[in-house]
Amino acid sequence: QSTGSSGINAEYGELEQANKLCDMYREQCLTLEEELCRLKEENDVSRSLFKERTSQMSKRLTTMNSRYEALESRRNLEIEGFKTDVQMLRKRVQELEKQLIRVSLKEKENPEMYVLKHVKSTAERSKKLMGEVNKVKSRLYSVENNMRRNF
Repeated sequence: QSTGSSGINAEYGELEQANKLCDMYREQCLTLEEELCRLKEENDVSRSLFKERTSQMSKRLTTMNSRYEALESRRNLEIEGFKTDVQMLRKRVQELEKQLIRVSLKEKENPEMYVLKHVKSTAERSKKLMGEVNKVKSRLYSVENNMRRNF
């Protein structure tokens, strides 16, 4: 009988130890499940934050691209305007040069009469025309230099 009761006591001890291990494993499982839930929540928060930041960056990129395109368009229009200005200035220089040639040809057609009557007015007009020609040429060179520097 003593061997039977000691065997039963040993089995009760093993059963009690198995129950303790079972309780310990249950606690570990609960702790790990809680940790898993916490990590899933952190992951969800991180994903939503990532999506939000990505969306904001995408909007900023779109805005920057549209601004760049507007600036590029403006630059092209300015270039076109400068080219038009240069063409107009060149035409004006050519007109002034033709006018100067006409004035000098008139002097050669009838030199004595023209010189006697209009010496003073011709000299003033020539100086004025040369001044205009020089001004237009300087403007033309200035615009061309600006275009070279900017492009």
